[in-house]
Formats: sequence, C-alpha cells, structure tokens
Amino acid sequence: MSQDLTTQLRETYTGEAGEAWARIERERPTTYWEENAVLGRQDMRVALLKRLQPIAGKLILDAGCGRGVMARYLAREGAVVTAVDLIDEHVLEARKGADEHGVDFIVGDFRDALTGAEPFDDIILQEVLEDYKPDERLDTIFQLADSRSRRIHLIFRQRGRWGGLINPLLPDVVTATLEAVSLFRSIHLHTPYRLSHQESIRRRSYNVQWAEFSLTLD
Repeated sequence: MSQDLTTQLRETYTGEAGEAWARIERERPTTYWEENAVLGRQDMRVALLKRLQPIAGKLILDAGCGRGVMARYLAREGAVVTAVDLIDEHVLEARKGADEHGVDFIVGDFRDALTGAEPFDDIILQEVLEDYKPDERLDTIFQLADSRSRRIHLIFRQRGRWGGLINPLLPDVVTATLEAVSLFRSIHLHTPYRLSHQESIRRRSYNVQWAEFSLTLD
C-alpha cells in the first residue's frame, strides 16, 4: 500500500496545490490565506510543546514529517526525534535544513519505524490522516496503537466558519477535512488508548483539531 500511497501523495502535492503547500511548510506565504495557515501551524507547535513538557530526552516520532519544520522545532527543544515521510524530495529538503540538534530523517512509511523499535513517548501526525482513505486511516491508527507508545497526537483539519467562503481560493491540500467522531469511537473500542486532551487551533482559514490519546494499562 505504501507504493500506492506514495503515488497518490505525489499527485496531491504537485502543481499549484503543491507549490502552495510548499510555501506554507517553508513558512514563506505569498497570500493572506497562506499566512493564516503558517501562523496557525506555529500556534499549534507552541501549544503542543507546552503539552509535551518536560520534553528533554523524549523519544518522538513525527509521522508524515513533510519538510521537517515540526521535527526540527521539537529537536531544538531537546527531544530525540525520528521523522519519516514517503516523499523523498521532502525528506531531502528537510535534511538540508537540519541544524546542530539533529533529527533522524527517514524516507519511507512511518509505520515501518515502529517495527522492532522501542516504544516512542509521543507519536505526532500533523495533517496526515486527511491524505488517507477512511478505511486506511483506521488501519494506520491500529498499527500505531500496536506500538504501545505512550501517546498519539492526531492533528487534523476541520471545516471552520470561513471554509465555505474561501475554499475556492485555497488548494485542496489545505481544505481536505476529517470527520472525527467515528474515528475516535473506533480508537476507544479497539485500542488501549483513550482521549486525554482535545484542543482547537484557529486562524481564520486555518482550523485544526488536536486530539491526544494516551495509553491505558487497564
């Protein structure tokens, strides 16, 4: 399935849509709406960092890391970060931007990083699940749950009050959303994880929901 997904992602993140997403990831917006996405993603990083404290030495998997902005941010704060993405061009760019703190950037399926590895303290999927088909989302979450990592953070886009007005102005890659109720229910029913924190981050055109699931031992 990784090969099919890689092809799908390459098709999604090309052309004008891919260029817009690249500007957002590189934090070089050229429109008002891209700027809101950049600022919203920065707000998300700050909120997540507070939740991860104390972060020094924590093992973190940035699953679907893109061009590595989140991974480098967490590494600078003292985390030991493994960052994985299927698109090799994105990972190569991320490696070029790496600083002295270092991140282990890997080209591949992030689920493979769980095989035989020590459980992570935190697994982060930032705007990743939207790219999967509904049944693949569940399979992916179940595989992450099998790792018995301490916490899983799902950050996904939601339709906000501005969505219907501005969707024609934005590329599909920043307007695709995820319906969370059935996903959350399946996590509760079929994995040992429970919702431990939920928060919305909004910046006009940028609207994401952050759901943290923690491993339970009962």
